[in-house]
Amino acid sequence: MKVTKETIQATQRSVDHWRRMIEWAREQYPKGPTDYLYMIAEIGEDWYSGSCPLCKCFLQPDTPCSECPLKTVFGRCDDPLALNAWPNVRWARTWGEWLEAAEVMLFQLETVLELLKEADNA
Repeated sequence: MKVTKETIQATQRSVDHWRRMIEWAREQYPKGPTDYLYMIAEIGEDWYSGSCPLCKCFLQPDTPCSECPLKTVFGRCDDPLALNAWPNVRWARTWGEWLEAAEVMLFQLETVLELLKEADNA
């Protein structure tokens, strides 16, 4: 995994992004249907690539996700066979399901951030 200042910063921004979304989603009715457009209208971000700081850095047409640290550790977000939690977030039907999956996603991102920081200090 390539450790750069940009990678660490993008991962930190991604952690912050997921914390904000989780905080907002906790206020939603747990059995209510998920709605990314509602989240965008309320907080200006959602769980898709357009709002993801890591995707903004690493989702390039010629080399999609090649240097993404989340992909390196947990696999691609769009790979249902990877350990990456994003597909569970994507397919959650209720805010309760979404929160469960998002908490795992946040844990994965925090793990990646810690690994990057440890590698940077080595």
